[in-house]
Amino acid sequence: MNTNTPLLSRRMALGAAAAAALLSTVPAMAMGRLTDVRVVDRDRDTVVPMYQYRGELWIAGEPGARYGIELRNDSRERLLNVVSVDGVNVITGETASPDQAGYVLDPYQRYDVNGWRKSRKEIAAFEFTSLPRSYAARTGRPDDVGVIGVALFGERQRPRPM
Repeated sequence: MNTNTPLLSRRMALGAAAAAALLSTVPAMAMGRLTDVRVVDRDRDTVVPMYQYRGELWIAGEPGARYGIELRNDSRERLLNVVSVDGVNVITGETASPDQAGYVLDPYQRYDVNGWRKSRKEIAAFEFTSLPRSYAARTGRPDDVGVIGVALFGERQRPRPM
């Protein structure tokens, strides 16, 4: 991304979800089949509208506004949701990868992710900010600033005894 782009501080891209059970990438528009992902403006308690542009989903954020990510398992099975913001896993703080910790949601369960986990009791709130002020850029990982990613994994089915 170009750091001189003025819209960067106001936009966050919503990454496509990867469905591990299928071992393929799910198009962004199909992600609602397993998990519904919404971005919520925590200051106004409203859902941030998504816009489709060139096959990607985009949102417009207000600089300084705090936001959260609402996950809702729309399937009939338990799903692991590995969530990253700006290329950083929201639980571990590591550079994002699909084989990391995530949130296990039961069928039709909803969960709000409101920041990066600092400890069992503390989180660092997500906030729309400029590229240089982002946590990822300040820790030397600016490549995915502006991207919210969710990788989905179905629970492995145990073989039934014959």
